[in-house]
Amino acid sequence: MLKLNAGKKIVSYLICAFTGLSAQAQMRDTISSRWKSYISLNNYCVPFWKADTIVDETILPIIDNGSINCRLLYNAEQILSVKSSDYHKIFKKGKDWDIRDGRLILLPGSDIPITKKQDLVFKSFRPDLSMTGKKPGTFVLFTEKPFFSALQIALTYVKAIGEKWQGPIPQFCKMGLPVTLTKLRNEKHLKIVFYGNSIEAGYNTSDYMNTPPFMPTWPELIVNQLCNQYHSPIAYVNNAIPGKLASWGLEQVNNEVNSEKPDLVIIGFGMNDGAANVSPDKYRQDIAGMIGQIRQVNARAEFILIAPMLPNPDATQNGIQSLYMAELEKLIRKGIAVADMTGVHAELLKRKSYQDMTGNNVNHPNDYLARWYAQTILGLLIK
Repeated sequence: MLKLNAGKKIVSYLICAFTGLSAQAQMRDTISSRWKSYISLNNYCVPFWKADTIVDETILPIIDNGSINCRLLYNAEQILSVKSSDYHKIFKKGKDWDIRDGRLILLPGSDIPITKKQDLVFKSFRPDLSMTGKKPGTFVLFTEKPFFSALQIALTYVKAIGEKWQGPIPQFCKMGLPVTLTKLRNEKHLKIVFYGNSIEAGYNTSDYMNTPPFMPTWPELIVNQLCNQYHSPIAYVNNAIPGKLASWGLEQVNNEVNSEKPDLVIIGFGMNDGAANVSPDKYRQDIAGMIGQIRQVNARAEFILIAPMLPNPDATQNGIQSLYMAELEKLIRKGIAVADMTGVHAELLKRKSYQDMTGNNVNHPNDYLARWYAQTILGLLIK
């Protein structure tokens, strides 16, 4: 792995060479392999909607009026482990926690950190730990430092019989992405460009934050799994730049995408557009414009368009992001697929708190939600 920091842009390349019956990633920077002491990337990419054992689902315990919220996505048959999400501490059953009616229960005197609900939204500015809230006169707990990972815990558990995921499930794009899948199946060279903003750049994933378990960014998870599954030589570049709108993406598409000559472009704008209240029609036109300009250079280029995760409803960034999925669906045709992270996140929020899944409490995923990004996109590419 080679990572080059060019201003705010992150450029990454991974080449997977097929040798015999295995794909070997040619790493030129060993910092990218720090995760090996903590986690299995294969386990981390088993789809949450298929797995019987859920690995490292995160919770940020919140106390409100004496009640502590530690809700899991699924009811648990058995909890196998509870640890701090930064892997610094293992919590013990019978001392720190127990299981009751399929749920995690924190015991009196537990060492598991608990956050007060009133510390999530408040009225006085807190230096380095707050951002202006959606409601006038409020502030939201916020930081881009590895703060929330120290408050979150990671659970591995066996889900109870009959528990099923009720949200969107990606469908394998056998006919929808024919060029990409033909290259992968035939072990031909594939070039991928990731294009978007801070979420696509990998902000707040643990490797990016330089903290255990050092999980790679979700674009890197995708490329790693494609290499393992198909043994194709894959090169990729991540040209995501934080804070940008889809209009910027359209303006810069020749410099940032066409110059790379990609076969597959994964486009993830939308979080910042929604915060800026860019109209759904304008947003769709900007995404369609990118596709059009790229196909002027390479008519066989294919696309995965990502409907964004949702912002914290208490944060000023909370806008019209939820309206963009319908616009992206209008662009679906041969060679263009959509990954519905809006629908995935909305379903998760029916069972879990926003703080369970965020890296900054405003608009970035933690490792757990970043894995949903990787798994949802991989579901379009791996049967």
